[in-house]
Amino acid sequence: MTLIVQITIITLGALLLGVVLLAAIQKKITESHALLWVLPCILIILGGIFPQLTYILSNLFNTEYPPAIIFAIAIIMLYVILFQCFKSLSILTKKNKELASQIALQNRQIEQLKEQIQQLSLKEKGTEP
Repeated sequence: MTLIVQITIITLGALLLGVVLLAAIQKKITESHALLWVLPCILIILGGIFPQLTYILSNLFNTEYPPAIIFAIAIIMLYVILFQCFKSLSILTKKNKELASQIALQNRQIEQLKEQIQQLSLKEKGTEP
């Protein structure tokens, strides 16, 4: 790996890390999602600083094509991030349905109270001469 490629990888990893941290600070993503993104950013930076890690991991997992181990790790991390997003989406969908039900019940209660108020005001007007 040439020095220019290493510097590019390190720079892009640091840039991505900065974007993730900024989004977390501005509350555009949750802290748990930010942590899920920080780990790949750090791995990208470490991969740029120490390119021989690819070969070490490749030998450890008996992979003939060293870049394949990088793609495998990236796919696994993306699945973890995707799973977390779907989990959050499911929880928020459930909460949204609960809130919609509560609002419908409260709207019905408000309508009943309005009807009772109207009936009481009509009775008061009817009893007064």
